[in-house]
Amino acid sequence: MKAEQESFKRVTSEETEYSEKKAINKLEAGPEKIGKNIVGQPFPEITSKSLSGNVVTFPEAMGGKVTLICIAFVRSAQNMIDSWVEPFEREFRKDSRFAVYEIPMISKAWKVISRVIDSGMRGGIPVDKHDNVVTFYGDYSGYQKILGMEDTNLAYVFLLDPKGIIHWKGQGYALPETEKELFETAKTLV
Repeated sequence: MKAEQESFKRVTSEETEYSEKKAINKLEAGPEKIGKNIVGQPFPEITSKSLSGNVVTFPEAMGGKVTLICIAFVRSAQNMIDSWVEPFEREFRKDSRFAVYEIPMISKAWKVISRVIDSGMRGGIPVDKHDNVVTFYGDYSGYQKILGMEDTNLAYVFLLDPKGIIHWKGQGYALPETEKELFETAKTLV
């Protein structure tokens, strides 16, 4: 087990270093709203386990709430996700009609050490958020195509209405203008 952890740390460190360099180069232009062709489309079904160990299926798990779903493929994209989630939670935390989920998408090659990966995530994420972090291990290429997530070094955010229909999509880091647009769209969905 210790050898697996050391190997994971080494590979993760190398992947993160490469991804951070590549992401920094890609992000100099800032985030942009993309994928207008998916706005109005239903969010695809994704089933996996949350950090709390519950099997979760999207969009069914949303429970009729306006939901911000954040997807990332590399650990270095977490700051991008946080740039969307933190302001969204500040704005809507007290309103039970809103929810936030994070879906880390990890290649099926890492499934063999998924316990180690999930344990590391649980250690860095507050317990009250474990139900809302759903780690997907597998071939995510179909989701990339359907949702227009071409660059795996970026974070992607999707705002869904209570029926699971996509009303807004963003990528990279939130900026004041994209944050404002996200909030305005969210308020129209309740």
